[in-house]
Amino acid sequence: MGALVLMLQLDAQVNLLLGGGIDSTALIAFYLSRCESVRGIHFNYNQPSFEGESRAVLALTQHYNIPLTTIDLGLQIACTQGEYHCRNATLLFSAASILPSKKGRFAIGIHAGTPYYDCSKKFVEDMQRIFDGYFAGSVQIEAPFVEFTKKDVFEYCKLAKVPINLTFSCERRGDIPCGECPSCLDRKEWDENY
Repeated sequence: MGALVLMLQLDAQVNLLLGGGIDSTALIAFYLSRCESVRGIHFNYNQPSFEGESRAVLALTQHYNIPLTTIDLGLQIACTQGEYHCRNATLLFSAASILPSKKGRFAIGIHAGTPYYDCSKKFVEDMQRIFDGYFAGSVQIEAPFVEFTKKDVFEYCKLAKVPINLTFSCERRGDIPCGECPSCLDRKEWDENY
């Protein structure tokens, strides 16, 4: 049933949650390679990395020539030991709340190998159930890389010629990457140009 619904909606625009990092940037290349119509959505939740993320998102949307919507949530999502509380759920709900109609597609760049619930296949399934309740199955959440490791995402980026140099992956700073947070450490491990 899910595959059938997805096939029926292939003409619908894909709303990508963009953070400016490798994972969400890989989504741009993924969907454009399938000739999909893509729109980026970037959020300000007063994260320390907002400045760097914004620069990256703007550069990436210009590079790929896709429209961008930036949403200021007007709040700061709490963070404990590197995990932002309910971040991906908050972003998905916020993006869905501004849909002009009760149908659409949202893509989120989560991958395997992180300990966070909101980066898991179960999270996507749970969120889809909630969206089905709100939208009667007409809004889909897609996470094409949910079973990829971070290394797999980097390999995909190389194959798809993703401009990794335009991305920003630090969680702690908005100007120059700190080199110590989990995102910076991932970047050091897999990006030979970091």
